[in-house]
Amino acid sequence: MPHTLSGRLGSVTIDYVEQHFASVSSAEEFDAMAHCVINFQTTHCPVYGRFAASHRYLPVSAFRHAPITSFPVEDAERVFVSSGTGSEQRRSKHWVRHLSVYERAVVTHFEYVAGPGPHTILAHLPRYATESSLVCMAELLIKRVGDEYSGIFLRDLHLFECAVARGQPFLLLGAAFGLLDLIDDRQWMLPHGSRVIETGGMKTHRRHLTRSELHARLGGGFGVAQEQVWSEYGMCELFSQAYACGGDVYFPPPWVRYSVRDPDTMQRLAEGDPGVLAVVDLANLYSVSCLLTEDVAVKRGEGFEVLGRLPQAAMRGCNLLLEDALS
Repeated sequence: MPHTLSGRLGSVTIDYVEQHFASVSSAEEFDAMAHCVINFQTTHCPVYGRFAASHRYLPVSAFRHAPITSFPVEDAERVFVSSGTGSEQRRSKHWVRHLSVYERAVVTHFEYVAGPGPHTILAHLPRYATESSLVCMAELLIKRVGDEYSGIFLRDLHLFECAVARGQPFLLLGAAFGLLDLIDDRQWMLPHGSRVIETGGMKTHRRHLTRSELHARLGGGFGVAQEQVWSEYGMCELFSQAYACGGDVYFPPPWVRYSVRDPDTMQRLAEGDPGVLAVVDLANLYSVSCLLTEDVAVKRGEGFEVLGRLPQAAMRGCNLLLEDALS
């Protein structure tokens, strides 16, 4: 039975959302797509169907405990697995029904913030980590908007050194702690116009930096202005990314809505008040679009600033509801 929403936009189906979510152009169109997707997921995703009876936003921790899908897992084209931390016994898994949906979300917003390609994109990542959504993202960007000089590197710096010597601007993408490793023993001078895009991971067993400290260190270590150091916000559980293009405020694509909520009442908070970051991502149409992250954030105009991780104790109510939904 097709899941539709009829109104001034006509009939919106899940197939329509899959084909057109990346070109959503109005609040009315977003609302129509979101209602269609939520209705579809409530019906076809068992965990969300049980959880949504009490709460709209599913905690991302659910992805660590059960398949969050609206389709048989054996039909998945790929499975993303989170990197996790030493304190996590379970890692999140996100079953991808159609990789083309993820690709459209990744490439469309990247071209919006970085400009149309081709770009020289160098990704400092472990290419062997085939289950990583970040590695998949880098591979897709290189394939779709990268040029012949683009590629992924880790310990072998030949590709990176050649790009520096070539003298043409490029985009350097990588996890924060990995980029810091590159500048630990050597200062680089990237070609004028180059940009560094860190993807988080500021807390390691060796150091804990604020984002401002991180960007200052990356700017100095790579010889670029601090406003040329960008941040990407993404996770295994979300198909879409938000970018902070020089500064602390992330801006999502048009098919994503973020809000900041009180972790106890789930009420929307006013601008500047810290709370838990909630998201509606239309690209997550075959898993769950309405997700509650584990990040503390504040609303800043049309964007948001991430302040840190939410203490697990603050999620007691949602965790109890989640336990019921998973049982």
